[in-house]
Amino acid sequence: MPTTLALIFLLSIAASFIQRASGFGFGIFVMMFFPFILPSYGESITLSGLLAGTTALFITLRHRRHICWRSVAVIILFNIAASYFAIEFIAHTGNATMKRCLGVVLVAVALYFLFWEKRITLPFQSNGTRAAIGTISGIMGGMFAMPGPAVVLYCISAIKDKMKYMATMQALSVVFNLFYTTFRIKAGFFTHNTLTLWAVGVGGILIGSLLGAWCFKKISRETPRRAVCVLMIISGIMAML
Repeated sequence: MPTTLALIFLLSIAASFIQRASGFGFGIFVMMFFPFILPSYGESITLSGLLAGTTALFITLRHRRHICWRSVAVIILFNIAASYFAIEFIAHTGNATMKRCLGVVLVAVALYFLFWEKRITLPFQSNGTRAAIGTISGIMGGMFAMPGPAVVLYCISAIKDKMKYMATMQALSVVFNLFYTTFRIKAGFFTHNTLTLWAVGVGGILIGSLLGAWCFKKISRETPRRAVCVLMIISGIMAML
């Protein structure tokens, strides 16, 4: 248990740094490790969601005036609906199967960010597109604690101002993970160790967020993102094997 607590603390520092510096990525980073150090896949995504939501909450409260709620209202509705069914699916699926699926998703998301992100253009003012983005991010968030990639595709193109982008992405993370946690509690993924692990992770979040806030003004969002993509490919291949 002490080793697990130390790992949770260190991983939370790294993940919150990435989240604060690039606008997203907490869930992507920790899910490379949580399923292999925690007892079950369900507990892994529950803890990831709680910590990601906590990280985003600090940033959201500070920059709440910059949030573009109107631009993402449809995305929120469809995300929540899709995530409920995704979490119910996990409740009836084995840990080994979900870990292999996670491996495939990690590699696919990494390749997307490395090679295809800037090549994709969509009619972002269409509610149909927003509904599709919300549905995809809800499935990804519910099953893999990774609602970010699909939403980044929308926000990075639809919200040009850097501060509005950051604030809106963090607000979405708070809202998503609030509902995800509720659904996961209902599914039985919240265990007696979850709060203890969350409390340890929050200590790491405070450190990582401070470091990330400093770097947010100094470095490009691409720098931490590309480093994480390489780790995702390695971790994804290991998970599939």
